Amino acid sequence: MFDHFTIAAPFYEHFARLLDPTRLRSYLGLPVAGRLLDAGGGTGRVAQALCGQADKIVVVDTSLGMLTQALSKECICAVRSPVERLPFGDATFARAIVVDAFHHFADHRAAIAELWRVLEPQGRLVIEEPNIETVAIKLIGFAERLALMRSRFYSPRDIAQMLQSHGAQVHIHDDHAFNTWIVADKVIS
Repeated sequence: MFDHFTIAAPFYEHFARLLDPTRLRSYLGLPVAGRLLDAGGGTGRVAQALCGQADKIVVVDTSLGMLTQALSKECICAVRSPVERLPFGDATFARAIVVDAFHHFADHRAAIAELWRVLEPQGRLVIEEPNIETVAIKLIGFAERLALMRSRFYSPRDIAQMLQSHGAQVHIHDDHAFNTWIVADKVIS
């Protein structure tokens, strides 16, 4: 299988925008005692901004090239795996993030199920995704399909419904420009 991301890995961080880590920490409820999973975390650029905010940070990605970059950063463990089949036990992580990667997953519903499975009771999952309801992101989605990437963008409401089917309490935070943040709490009664 052709891996666009391995080719881009050495250059990725020079061109990828870095999110506001303060906003991400707030949505995640950091710092937290426990582990943090960065699913589809690529080079670890986001995870690195969260160093010291959890007991352990694990980046999971399918791209060996991206994970090689992640391993060069402090405080990050890297695991090569599809998010749809995570190699972790149930309730392993206190927090999980997916930043600008959900649209790249092969099976979105399976990915949500796996992320929910590895999340501890009272845990939190935050998904930051470009908002497909904007014209700019529709154009990006079209361009990614032309580049033979398997991208599939979902609306924030559709992602929220996938999470709610697992019992998540979901809040959508939209910046009305580019990004949407879906915050899902695993509340066990």
